[in-house]
Amino acid sequence: MTAYPADSLVTVRPFAQRPDGDMVVIGDLDRQVFLSIPAEGLDILQNLADGATVGETVRRYRDKYHETPDIDDFLDVLTEEGFVAPGSATASVTDSDAAPASNVRWSSHLEWLSYETCRRLVSMPVLVAAAVVVLGALVLVALDPGVLPSATVLVFRDNFAVSMTLTVIVMLAGIMVHEFAHVIAARAAGIPARIGIGHRLYIMVIETDMSGMWLASRRERHIAFLSGPIVDAVFASGIIAVLYAARHGALELSPFAAQLTAAFLWTYLSRLLWQCFFFLRTDFYYVFSTATGCRDLKADTENFLRNLRARVLRIGSRVDQSGIPRREMRAVRAYSGFFLLGNVITIAALLFVTLPILYGYGVEIGRFLTGRPSGFSSIDFIVLFVLAAIIDGGGLFLWLRSLYRGFRARRASAAQPAAATTAEPPVTSAAR
Repeated sequence: MTAYPADSLVTVRPFAQRPDGDMVVIGDLDRQVFLSIPAEGLDILQNLADGATVGETVRRYRDKYHETPDIDDFLDVLTEEGFVAPGSATASVTDSDAAPASNVRWSSHLEWLSYETCRRLVSMPVLVAAAVVVLGALVLVALDPGVLPSATVLVFRDNFAVSMTLTVIVMLAGIMVHEFAHVIAARAAGIPARIGIGHRLYIMVIETDMSGMWLASRRERHIAFLSGPIVDAVFASGIIAVLYAARHGALELSPFAAQLTAAFLWTYLSRLLWQCFFFLRTDFYYVFSTATGCRDLKADTENFLRNLRARVLRIGSRVDQSGIPRREMRAVRAYSGFFLLGNVITIAALLFVTLPILYGYGVEIGRFLTGRPSGFSSIDFIVLFVLAAIIDGGGLFLWLRSLYRGFRARRASAAQPAAATTAEPPVTSAAR
């Protein structure tokens, strides 16, 4: 804990800011650190940055708000996060528009794309055109529901090695385009973003770190979070048009090409389905979080449902949520329905997508191993094993590593109460 006597001066490092209801999000784009502080905290930071001592800052705050701030805890949190430090150097508080991506040291992917180009790519005409394409595909599905194949189309009983390899390539290419869309939308808002590899539970994902979006406007955040699903929906719509044309004689596809095209469609549909797992931090989750203004909607919803279970079923202990503003609690109650719906969708995806695919391949593998007639050859079996080891094994490794690191972190330090809260980092992901 850093001591700040009443007669001491404090260095306030430059930061960007964005009002968020009765709170203000402050951030250091250079270090990718963001905090949500009470709006009155800006007065404290501005006074300190202007050269006032800690004691004088407290007096000014008391004269304005008629209460004494707990400045010691407030400055301790800001010191820990690197926003202030003991000393007499001053630095001006910056505005959120004063930190364009081109001026920050934290590097971003796609920096070769200009700010103007990124703005055009997420402009309203482009979004409207995307909506028209998706609406057209929905009309085709309404006219012929059979154009949507079942998930078992991903079970390749002939030419498995070639078919699965091509499907995986298309899947990875689609994921990268999905994530690049997030990066482009972030750069259009003047925010740097980077793509990396992570996991959701035991599923390996490619994800985009857009932590700086906390400093963007609500509209820019919505566009950034929805850009990936919009791209997936547009590509899926194009494939639906191809399949519709083939089913109605306007385009000729061989059985092999038809199944492969349908499999490509499922790589996009599965990512859109993944976004509906509302109990995870998916793109759609961040849209809800931004729309409701909740700083940690997921954790608050989990605690609300835990309290509901404790009250109704008398199972477990209750979590105190009295400190959450009434407006946010209304949003939490509403989102709890989506949270539970996400669990239902997950179970349905397991029953009607994952298990039928696993069963189909299990049958083929069983036939192959027992010497019965099978569409699998030795090379097919090797390809299946290698892909499963890389994709599923990689996700399992990342998950177990995170559990181990979390266990070590919990043992190393206990949580401490803070006067400011760390803003939940927007990290969007596209599952395989």
